[in-house]
Amino acid sequence: MIVNPKSILVTGCAGFIGSNFVTAFKKKYPKAKIAGIDDFSTGKREVVDPTIAFYEGSILDESLLKNIFSKHKPEYVFHFAALPRVSYSVEHPRLTSEVNIIGTVSLLEMAHIYKVKRFIYSSSSSVYGGAKKMPTKESENMPDPKTPYAVQKYIGEPFCKIFSDLFGMETVCLRYFNVFGPGQYGDSPYSTVVSAWLESLYFPKKKKPFIEGKGDQTRDFCYIDNVVLANMCAMESSKKFKGDVFNVAHGERTKIIEVKKLIEKYTGKKLDLESRPPRLGDVKHTLADINKAKKVLGYKPVFNFEKGLTETIKWFESRVK
Repeated sequence: MIVNPKSILVTGCAGFIGSNFVTAFKKKYPKAKIAGIDDFSTGKREVVDPTIAFYEGSILDESLLKNIFSKHKPEYVFHFAALPRVSYSVEHPRLTSEVNIIGTVSLLEMAHIYKVKRFIYSSSSSVYGGAKKMPTKESENMPDPKTPYAVQKYIGEPFCKIFSDLFGMETVCLRYFNVFGPGQYGDSPYSTVVSAWLESLYFPKKKKPFIEGKGDQTRDFCYIDNVVLANMCAMESSKKFKGDVFNVAHGERTKIIEVKKLIEKYTGKKLDLESRPPRLGDVKHTLADINKAKKVLGYKPVFNFEKGLTETIKWFESRVK
């Protein structure tokens, strides 16, 4: 199907994934109008594309959402906005629930009222808890969230399906696995291990980099370009969607200790890590089965972990210059 989007809305457009998505979308669809919303709770002002119609504010602000939807009438909504990270949600369960649950429902409601063609929701692999079977298939592993963040992300999925069932609005849910890449700053306590460790190497601060447990945990790291591609595929697909759920990953896993070795290999720098106990609510292993996304969406990841890591290192090096 040839898709020619006229207008889209990107929530969380100042965030890591949202800002990367806007850049790629503009390149592929230069004539499409892009509206974006972000309140800078985790995003950065300097990454907001100056050519888009940008609105500073929260997805909880109903009058702001009405204004955006009535003015821009987006055909597609890409919902990246969230208060991310497991540990922050453990510390702030009510605040994160408001943004991650009520914010999502508010957007779905507006999307229904203003007849959006398709709503593409950013979910998370954290909804699985510790998956019983690996590689993790969507159909074989029932959601078993272990943290407030995981619950919040999961609840968005049945809401998407309900809006499809009740109102006929197309919705797609993408479960991301461990996203990393250029644009992910490591100076926040909620960064992925890749960006946190690279930040400590290129911008040494008083805080030392650390490793939790023995480093024998494994992760299916997904490079940012793969996530952007999955969102494009979800928009461009000719299939009909009613809250369908898809894993978005690379389909390979890497030990955390191996990440350390590869970073040292490609940077030529030594990582001196402080040892810490395993994190509360953390999952030991992640590995996705991405066959459903490949088959239904036509998703084919373009970057494996090592290639993605070298691109990420280049970005950190460019920030030093």
